Amino acid sequence: MMIRVCLLAGCVALAPVAARADILLTTEEYPPFNMTQDGKVAGIATDLVRAMFDKAGVAYKIEVLPWNRAYQTAQSQKDSCVYSTTETPERKGLFEWVGPLVRNDWVLFAKADNATPLKSLEDARGKTIGGYGGDAVAVYLEKGGYKLDAAPRDELNLPKLAAGRIDYWASGSELGPYLAKLQGVADQIKPVLTFNTTVMSLACHKDTDPAVLAKLRAALEAVRK
Repeated sequence: MMIRVCLLAGCVALAPVAARADILLTTEEYPPFNMTQDGKVAGIATDLVRAMFDKAGVAYKIEVLPWNRAYQTAQSQKDSCVYSTTETPERKGLFEWVGPLVRNDWVLFAKADNATPLKSLEDARGKTIGGYGGDAVAVYLEKGGYKLDAAPRDELNLPKLAAGRIDYWASGSELGPYLAKLQGVADQIKPVLTFNTTVMSLACHKDTDPAVLAKLRAALEAVRK
C-alpha cells in the first residue's frame, strides 16, 4: 500500500517504511541464570543475552513466562527466542541455536542425612525423584523410565524432599543450592550424583532471519573474549 504525502508543492507517493521488528525473548524464573530481580529481568544468562543483542545492534524485548509457555512461544511465533534452553538431541532440530550461554550440570540432591551412596543414575531406579514438569531434566528422567514426581515449580520439591515424599530431587547444579538458600534449608540437602553435563543456549524460531542469527552468533563470540 502506497502512502500519499501532501505538501504545499503538491502530493507525492512514498513507499511505506517497514517497521523495525523486535525479537521477542521469552524466559522463565531459573536463577541464577534468568530471574526477576527488583522488577527487572536479570541473571547470569540474561546479562550475556543483553550484551549479545546490544553488540549485534538487534532490538529485543524480554518476557518472563511459565516455562512451557515460554518454550512453545519460541516454537510457534516467528521472531521469538527462548533462553536459557538446554540443548538436547530431541530439541536440536526444533530451533535455530545461538550459544552456548552457560553450562548447567544435572544433579540429584538428597537430604543431608541420607547415607545411601549413588555411583550412577541407575542406582536411583525405583526411587521417587522430584523434578520440574516440562523441564529438560524431568523429560530426560521420564524417557528413561525413572519414577518421577513432577512439580509445577522447582522450589516445591524442597519441602517434598524434607517431608520424605520424594527420595531425591533432580535439579541444576546452580539452581538447586540457590533455591535451598532462599528457603533457608541449604544445610539440609546435599548433592549426591552429577548425572549429566549440558549447556544452555538461546533457542530461536526456525524462520528467524539468518542475517540476524549471524549477527547474534558473532556478537556472542565477541562479548565472550
